[in-house]
Amino acid sequence: MQKVAAYSLAVLVLIAALLLASGHPVLNRTGPLGLPVGNWAAWAGLIALPAAQLMGLYHRRNREKDPRIGVFYIGSLGALTLSLLWGVLSYGLAGNWAFVFQQQQGSFVGSAEAASFFLYLSAATAALPLLILVLYLIYRSL
Repeated sequence: MQKVAAYSLAVLVLIAALLLASGHPVLNRTGPLGLPVGNWAAWAGLIALPAAQLMGLYHRRNREKDPRIGVFYIGSLGALTLSLLWGVLSYGLAGNWAFVFQQQQGSFVGSAEAASFFLYLSAATAALPLLILVLYLIYRSL
């Protein structure tokens, strides 16, 4: 059951990545709670990647065989926490759920500086699980 969930989450990551990379027109539609479908897809993909790692690679059986895998487990928990908070933090930076920055003067929220913070936050949220995965694969190959 755990493998099925991990594979399902991996497929969700791939679907989200393909939709976002292709710029599919469905991404502009408004989804549940007034949030654009593209934001839902990005947020789901960002959450699914560390969740799939936690279920598939760093589960209890692997940690019992090699206790050092616990370091990767803790790192993935941190990445999952960041992924869960990504949408809320992005809303705080943009001031809206569409994550549109209107270049407002006199306010940090929605400014060009907030847009650069959003870019760095999004890049870090996406890169952290990938970095942990690469380090795990290097560790397993040694």
